Amino acid sequence: MGRTHLIGLDKPTKDPKATLEQEARKHETNRLESVAETIALVGAMTFQKALSGREQITVGGAGFQWGRGTAKAKTVAAHCLPGQLEFNSRPIQTMPDWNETLLRECGFKPLALSSKLRNISARTDVVDVIVNQTDSLLERMRDGRGLKPAFGRAVYGLMEQVPYRKPADWPEVEELVWESVNHYRQTASYACEERIDDLTKYEKVAVSGSDLKDIQNELIVAKMYLKVTQDASVVPEATKVTGFLQLMKDVVQDFRY
Repeated sequence: MGRTHLIGLDKPTKDPKATLEQEARKHETNRLESVAETIALVGAMTFQKALSGREQITVGGAGFQWGRGTAKAKTVAAHCLPGQLEFNSRPIQTMPDWNETLLRECGFKPLALSSKLRNISARTDVVDVIVNQTDSLLERMRDGRGLKPAFGRAVYGLMEQVPYRKPADWPEVEELVWESVNHYRQTASYACEERIDDLTKYEKVAVSGSDLKDIQNELIVAKMYLKVTQDASVVPEATKVTGFLQLMKDVVQDFRY
């Protein structure tokens, strides 16, 4: 996937709802792709012992991005990942103990791995501001719920499973990645359902016409997110055998499946 995706901007339509649904569908698909790719890379790094598996995991605000929207078009560059993945409070692509020698000793291609991690963290979709507003509603929610905590828990769970399950080869690592991504999707679905319930309540007590319109548009986006996360036909490349193989070939030296 490229650095920045222009979604729904090339063919204007007279149906704003259809355009918003199209943007939301593509953005959520790209989010799942980016989450899966990151989880696969973390699985590889834990398996190859570039990560110990005991790091503290947090998901914070994005530090940088590729692309930007325009005020005239009312668009913004919305990050594909729910947030910046951090190990021991440091962004994954700036781990202080990593250097070219260490990564090579762990079996990685240093430049390819670091570039991949940085690019995923900065990857964006240029979308309507409503899509980004809905992202904000979903990323952090009450009582530790939301897409950011879901992403962090999925990564942490994978890192726990590697030393516990002791995968013997790459096919077993791939299975752990698949399980972790599915766990994220299930938790993300719950977050979408909860926010849809909230927005439905807010819709009934909106204090102005503009507030009502925003809430209704956020509902359109959240419902599409839910539809995508629950759609079994939407399968991120990194969870497919071919996609996982290609990703590992990109970053692992002398990769053999």
